[in-house]
Amino acid sequence: MKSTFLTLLLVIFFSQTGLPESYMPKDKINGSGLKIPRVVSLKNSLTFMRSGPGRKYPVIFEIRQKGYPLKITAEFNNWRKVVTSDKLTGWIHTQLLSSFRTGIILDTILLKKTPSDKSEAKAKLLPKLIVNIIRCDLKWCKIEIIKEKTHSGWIKKKSVWGALLK
Repeated sequence: MKSTFLTLLLVIFFSQTGLPESYMPKDKINGSGLKIPRVVSLKNSLTFMRSGPGRKYPVIFEIRQKGYPLKITAEFNNWRKVVTSDKLTGWIHTQLLSSFRTGIILDTILLKKTPSDKSEAKAKLLPKLIVNIIRCDLKWCKIEIIKEKTHSGWIKKKSVWGALLK
């Protein structure tokens, strides 16, 4: 009898003080207030991705590419939880991130002079190439590639990782 009463009391107590049905976990804790998810890029040519939001957490990945795009999925103070185009997840300090917009080419695609399928091709772009995204409309993005010279043109938005979120 006592255990039934205790069980009933616990059910009543926790049902009234439990989380509301509309509760959603926070993706920002003392963060920037900016939209999540969003895409950022790396400032440095070597960046450490950690298992948690702080220097005490171990490094789980090294990214060795300045300008590499990342998707921010959560914020904790000055740390950002990020995801790469290959779905690797970890935490990076905000001082290592830039709001400069970059993307990664997903498939072999032709760089066009104008945003049209019928436009003349300027170059063939290969997968994993990092590009600067200048602007996007509904279907196309104007991009630039900086190697020995700067090349710019248009590609389909769905062909560049990092363009669909902005």
